[in-house]
Amino acid sequence: MGYLLHILMAVTAQAAAASDLGRPLIGAAWGLAFPPLIQLAARRARRANLAGRFRTAGRSTGFVHRAPPLMFALLALGTDWMELVRSWTGAQLSITSWPELALGLAFAPYVLLQLLAIDAEARVHAAGRRERRHMRAFQGRMFLSGLLPILLYVLFSAAVGALPVLRAHVEQVALLHALFLVALLGALVLAMPALLANTWETELMPVGPQRELLEAVGRRAGFRARAVRVWRTGNLMANAAIVGVGPRKVVLFSDSLLAMLGLRELAAVYAHEIGHSKRHHVAVFMAWALASFLAGDLLADWIAPQDDLLGTGILVATLALWALGFGWLSRRCELEADLYSLELLGDPEAMVSALERVGGRLRDVAGWRHFSTTDRVAFLWRAITDPDMTRRFVRRLRGIAWFGGGLLLALSGLELAGMVERLPEDRFRADLALGRYARALERAERAQAHGDPLDGDLVELGELGREVVGDRPAREHGPALEQALIAALDGGALPRAGRCATLLLVRGRGDLLPVLEALEALEALRARDDDPGPAARAALEAALEAVPPPWREHLAPRTR
Repeated sequence: MGYLLHILMAVTAQAAAASDLGRPLIGAAWGLAFPPLIQLAARRARRANLAGRFRTAGRSTGFVHRAPPLMFALLALGTDWMELVRSWTGAQLSITSWPELALGLAFAPYVLLQLLAIDAEARVHAAGRRERRHMRAFQGRMFLSGLLPILLYVLFSAAVGALPVLRAHVEQVALLHALFLVALLGALVLAMPALLANTWETELMPVGPQRELLEAVGRRAGFRARAVRVWRTGNLMANAAIVGVGPRKVVLFSDSLLAMLGLRELAAVYAHEIGHSKRHHVAVFMAWALASFLAGDLLADWIAPQDDLLGTGILVATLALWALGFGWLSRRCELEADLYSLELLGDPEAMVSALERVGGRLRDVAGWRHFSTTDRVAFLWRAITDPDMTRRFVRRLRGIAWFGGGLLLALSGLELAGMVERLPEDRFRADLALGRYARALERAERAQAHGDPLDGDLVELGELGREVVGDRPAREHGPALEQALIAALDGGALPRAGRCATLLLVRGRGDLLPVLEALEALEALRARDDDPGPAARAALEAALEAVPPPWREHLAPRTR
């Protein structure tokens, strides 16, 4: 998943733009300048390499590698790109709305920029056409494997969103929404081995000394996997991984790694990968990730329950903090896996030799998820000479893992308690979204009879919906509510207009959100008849500017 961080950065930028956190300063057409910039940087890197100016070449290549998510963030947040997509497709593209297929169009510039960068890097690093072709194909598959989970989420969500009853319940009932996300996450985890096996070029490891050795190491560790596969990278990447959970786990060894390591070194690397599984590192990562997102969600609900913009900002900040924390934790989990290899095989020389071979001339370079080879080798030798340090390190890391699991359980309990408490009102909202106003009011009567009455404003929405739609068929509910909204606006019945707009919003009319916000601003202004003040008037004027012209005509007479 070499492009996962870049993809997450691009997704975060699009989510921020969809929440109107950006400020369009220039037109989206300026984004056409980004591809030439990537090509110019790649050409500069090639020329610097040929001239022996390797530091300059490294800087230019680094720009090419990091440019796609940064350029896309500038496009999404600094131009009118998102508004153009909304106008072309009619989609809301809101982080709070149901995922739409138009998200793919909005995200397409990042995909194109990333593919251009992959091609540019291949031209920098590979001398001949064949090598460039292999590098482009390999990096393209790596990029696709990172995109697939997001693509499957959008497609699956869009399919569920096309079923009105299911969509309404998943949207409005928080408990069902959580179950939907858990089911989707579980399906992705279970499908990951098959996704990677079919996205990457892999094949079963042939019978021979290497396979026999790996099977022996697995037996010694009490580790079982469904298959051990060779990952064909065109000798571009030396890596190994265990993918999946339970009996569906698949072990992958890249062709480059198998070619460069001797049998002892290969055994040490496999023991390291088994260490990740035995120490449940994936579960630890997921626990901290889910706990972080739950904490961000609870914090957003506590600080900004009615402010979507601030709430989105809190969630974006949470994602950034999680990325930093994940890198910190991942680097230490790599050290713990090294220790497991040492414990299982008792062969530190083999592990050190494998690290040195894989690190090569980049042995002093650290990454987001790995310490440098130099630091890992030094840690291994220190672990051998200082058992107390090793015990302290393992105890501290296990404490962090247990704390993450406990935090997840505690936050999940808080979320679950809130979801259960909100369940009657959430089901009432689902009935409103489906136009089942009579059923919603029956639900409210049962709650009242049990001494747990629903929110009075919600009940008023149900009563208004039943009054307006009467016995009309479902297809006429929307037009009837819209006519009621127009009549309320023209008649100056602003509270009734606000309730009509809310009912239409619940039914999916996101375009009426500016109307509701303008009505709220107008109500606030009228509540201060003695001296509204310039701030209240400015808020109303700003709200009116966002209202679509046909609705502005109905609102304008009420603002004078």
